[in-house]
Amino acid sequence: MGRKRFKKAGFYFGFFEKRTVPNIYQALFLKNAQEPIYKNTLFDSQTKAVQWYIKLFPSYLDFERNHHPELRLKKIFRVKGFAIDIKVDSADTYLSTHFKPNFRTSLRRRFKGLETCFNVRYAMYHGHIERKEYEYIMQNLHAMLVRRFNQRNDKNMVLKRWDDYQQNTFAMINKKSASLFVIYHDSRPIQISLSYHYANIFFLAIPSYDIDYAKFGLGNLGIKKLLEWCIENAYVMLDMGYGAFDYKIKWCNTTYNFEHHLFFRQSSIISRMMVGYVSTKTQFINFLLAKNINVIYHRVKNFLLGKKKGLPPKYTIVKGSFDKKELSNFTRVNPISNTSYEHLRKPLYDFAYAQLEKVSSIEIYEAPNKKEYCFIGSSQIQKIVVES
Repeated sequence: MGRKRFKKAGFYFGFFEKRTVPNIYQALFLKNAQEPIYKNTLFDSQTKAVQWYIKLFPSYLDFERNHHPELRLKKIFRVKGFAIDIKVDSADTYLSTHFKPNFRTSLRRRFKGLETCFNVRYAMYHGHIERKEYEYIMQNLHAMLVRRFNQRNDKNMVLKRWDDYQQNTFAMINKKSASLFVIYHDSRPIQISLSYHYANIFFLAIPSYDIDYAKFGLGNLGIKKLLEWCIENAYVMLDMGYGAFDYKIKWCNTTYNFEHHLFFRQSSIISRMMVGYVSTKTQFINFLLAKNINVIYHRVKNFLLGKKKGLPPKYTIVKGSFDKKELSNFTRVNPISNTSYEHLRKPLYDFAYAQLEKVSSIEIYEAPNKKEYCFIGSSQIQKIVVES
């Protein structure tokens, strides 16, 4: 219905990933700012009357449009976005004003646990990265995403477009329009955040982590580190985009609207019908989402698909005392250096976190049945049974 009469564009991802802006916008401003963060210097007056259907424009941006008497603007709400409006001088100040004491205590415990249990290094690649390190990080980020979304029995648009990210991000990092933040355990990336930068806006686009380290809350630790970096580098917003995930709701201090913008000819019946169609369709989608139809869909799909792929195996802790004499028939194993035992990494890291003990100092023994394992720390012994 008249779609060919409209020039279509996705604003949000084009703006950050490709640094493109539809030329209906003459200038872009952060809300309440005087100076534009973007100005169209290549505008051709002959294109003024072109009709546009622009998806996902964030309402934290104001704009000046290229006017034409015939064109009207219809804004249609699509989804909420989440962000941190940075008005503090330190991440610790934000934590103290935004979070309750129990969360701050939990965050400190997780940082202490991570840095006690592992040899940890934090790295921000923005402005320079070697090709070899870039490929290694992106390979790990891809593996994390595959494993995470297999865990959820879900599809992911990032993975569908992975070749684009792989090809384009290297140059963007070296031009300071993108970055990779990495938490390393020794030389192994365990949490990675791919982000985009435009003026003083920091867009956290693709965060992920190794689910074997889930006990340490790496997602929250990563955001804390990114907030520190944003403040140190004079960013005014840490944008987390749409998708009402717990970590976004928890960390944000502001929300905004993603809107579809339709610039259309008021005199055209077909154009007005197109606007009505898009508006009704979008409202219907929003209605279904408000009724949690997507949640029901995922639950049914997970039930039908059965066992999820890529999950660490479940295990049960055996209660009661354990005599070291039982180890006479056990074999010592190392899940960090030997991939045949990588299924033991999560229970090992869970044990290390509970004991606040260096992973490298914990001994692991395997029973002859290859289902029972014993973790021996400096002061505690734990026996587990791993499910098949």
